Amino acid sequence: MLGPMRAVHWFRNDLRLSDNTALSAAARADALIPLFVLDDALLAAHASPPRRRFLLDCLASLASNLAHRGSRLIVRRGAPAAVIERLLHETRADRLTFNRDYSPYARRRDAQVEARAARAGARVETYKDRVVFEHDELRTQAGTPFSVYTPYRNAWLARAGDALRARRAPTLPPLPAGVASEPLPTLTELGCADDARSSLAGGEAAALRRLATFLDGPLRAYARDRDRPGVDGTSRLSPYLRFGAISPRRCIADALARAAAEPGAAVGARKWVDELIWREFYLALLAAHPRLLGEAFKRDFQRVAWNDDADGFAAWCAGRTGFPIVDAAMRQLVATGWMHNRARMIVASFLTKDLLLDWRAGERFFMRHLIDGEPASNNGGWQWAASTGTDAQPYFRIFNPVLQGEKFDPDGTYVRGWVAELAAVPDRFLHKPWQAPTPPRDYPAPIVDHAERRITAVARYEAARRQAAVA
Repeated sequence: MLGPMRAVHWFRNDLRLSDNTALSAAARADALIPLFVLDDALLAAHASPPRRRFLLDCLASLASNLAHRGSRLIVRRGAPAAVIERLLHETRADRLTFNRDYSPYARRRDAQVEARAARAGARVETYKDRVVFEHDELRTQAGTPFSVYTPYRNAWLARAGDALRARRAPTLPPLPAGVASEPLPTLTELGCADDARSSLAGGEAAALRRLATFLDGPLRAYARDRDRPGVDGTSRLSPYLRFGAISPRRCIADALARAAAEPGAAVGARKWVDELIWREFYLALLAAHPRLLGEAFKRDFQRVAWNDDADGFAAWCAGRTGFPIVDAAMRQLVATGWMHNRARMIVASFLTKDLLLDWRAGERFFMRHLIDGEPASNNGGWQWAASTGTDAQPYFRIFNPVLQGEKFDPDGTYVRGWVAELAAVPDRFLHKPWQAPTPPRDYPAPIVDHAERRITAVARYEAARRQAAVA
């Protein structure tokens, strides 16, 4: 006769109880050990205080939700494969569940975990949860992965339907007695000063509040306001999706329901859903092409001659380039761990097309600082800006930082909020303060001439394309 079944559910980037596919499966066991592993490899790679604070908020919220349901979050620190094998032996658990992830690191890690779990005698069950459709579920008519967004989106929308149904939080079986847990560390114990400036509180309840606030207000004008960094016109749910404090199914289903009930919200809802599908497209792209984390998707531009300019890179990182919209965005990123999406495009274009620096340096900097830093979306965004990715726009798409600032921050709300040195500069000179009758003394002059660098950038890309043609 079989004994009671014990399951370990390994929380990763699914830090919620509701609509959690693998957790719902694990909840059918007789006993459940909810586990989170503080992976030192990931902690080392993503060291910014706002990012770590958000993670700790999510874990504290998850621990509280589990406690309210009579369970407890078990926290261990170390290499996941070794930690999980030990826990399976300790608890005599015969089942391990987790939701699948798709980055190259996650795939290597999960293969190691599965091997060690099998060695411990446990059955491993993995589930789709981070996305509505995994990379191998949507294919072109030729049976190949999509590499162009619009056909991917059309295929995605054609199949969505019941796939958007969200599940309620399951009833949890009891936690076996005597399972030891480490306490949740403090931000200081994780090696960060406790001075992170961020308005984003982590956790499932915070994610649901943010979704409700967005649907009740900014959604209606989202298609117009989404490009205005000085306006609270976006959902700001990307960090919650990154850590799984909310599911993509819940976001999309609720947005579509709001559009159906309120025609005035339909345009904004469709545009926001489109952005969520971009997230899935980039995840599918990286899953199909793991090389993208180190190489250009468009091999023609693998040989672009990038500058070696440590001073320029340092100025970009610190928000001291002399271009106000760039500097405001970079200061926001370092201080809070978040940056508006239009601002991300502007600073990425500036790094690659004005400073002529390798997009991979910017990609790494973003991953260290962004709360919502996720390999696939981050890589996709950087390759889009650098014209090395799947986007059909040509390499001579180069953002003019002055015109971008004037168009998307016309009243200077965003720039003045982050660049205090420009507070007294008149509006008409705000995005080109060097032209003011009295330029601010404590703000740097532009570190490059945009017009000259645009010509150089186009020439570099054309040279790389010629080299690829004869290689």
